[in-house]
Amino acid sequence: MEENLGPCKESSNPKSILKSLLNLFSLPNRSLSKPYSPDMILATDLRPGLSPRKTAAAIIKRRSEAGMPVGPLPSGKISPDEIMERIRVEEIFNAITSEMVVDIAVKPGASLSAVGFNAGGPIVVKGATESISSGKGAAR
Repeated sequence: MEENLGPCKESSNPKSILKSLLNLFSLPNRSLSKPYSPDMILATDLRPGLSPRKTAAAIIKRRSEAGMPVGPLPSGKISPDEIMERIRVEEIFNAITSEMVVDIAVKPGASLSAVGFNAGGPIVVKGATESISSGKGAAR
């Protein structure tokens, strides 16, 4: 059973009601920025790809920030927690690189060019996409 808490102060104010109704039909005021710059796209060839060992080492190195011990045990053996961290990162990276699919979309108007040859000589094509294109990729 609901308890009656009385009228809402907001609902009794005509200006507040009007403001709420206008907000229903307004678009969020966000500027849409390009998610990728040409530099970012060109720099992808320079990226080495994912390294589970480097990532696990970086996580283990930062454990001290959480107040956790870092380094070998007093016996000189590697800490089981550090071994587990490496295994965890390797499994996550394995799932990303073997199972993840990257979907891409190209909006209409993207420029394209092609060069080729036939019996009549070279062929140069310039144009733009007319419709939305899509594709798939894989993480590495």
